[in-house]
Amino acid sequence: MKAEELVKDIPIFIDFIPRGAKIRPGIIPETKKFIVIHNTGNYISYCDAKWHNEYIHKQACSEKPREASWHFSVDDREIWQHIPEEESAWHASDGGYGDGNLYGIGIEICVNGFPGVYSGEEYAAWEKVFLKACDNASILTASLMKKYSIGMEGVKQHFDFAPDRKNCPMQMRYAKENNTFSRENGTIFNRFLKKTKGYLENET
Repeated sequence: MKAEELVKDIPIFIDFIPRGAKIRPGIIPETKKFIVIHNTGNYISYCDAKWHNEYIHKQACSEKPREASWHFSVDDREIWQHIPEEESAWHASDGGYGDGNLYGIGIEICVNGFPGVYSGEEYAAWEKVFLKACDNASILTASLMKKYSIGMEGVKQHFDFAPDRKNCPMQMRYAKENNTFSRENGTIFNRFLKKTKGYLENET
């Protein structure tokens, strides 16, 4: 498959799951209000954006699919789109008509290869690759914000819509200075916000 779009030289592969699939609601709200950031939670080294595209297509064709879907998967090299961003998807854990699912565009950032710890040489090597994936997601996020007139306050964590259930995007919510997970002090999430704001301001 050839990339159908590019955003700042990052290839975007568009491969929508079928209309009518149980995990593609087909609801088109009047607007989009949020960009909802997730980490995939899949640590297997080969589970990149393309792999997640294949996974969501398999789920879409399953008789009993996992009731989850999202718009984009992003890794350090490319972006795959699974659902048109103007449609809703089931990614925010707040119900079929919850604000996150209905008005949010769900972006999953791949954490493939995460060693399960936040220190040491193995973590440092993984983080270098993951930061590139986060930068790609920042570029995509800024592009979508501009397209849908969404401000920085509209960039959300999965946690924001399911605070009692989801420590997501987990690796981005980790606060290195005190070894905790935090909405406000996640080291990589704050870096992501800063990068996103920079890309947005440079394009407007």
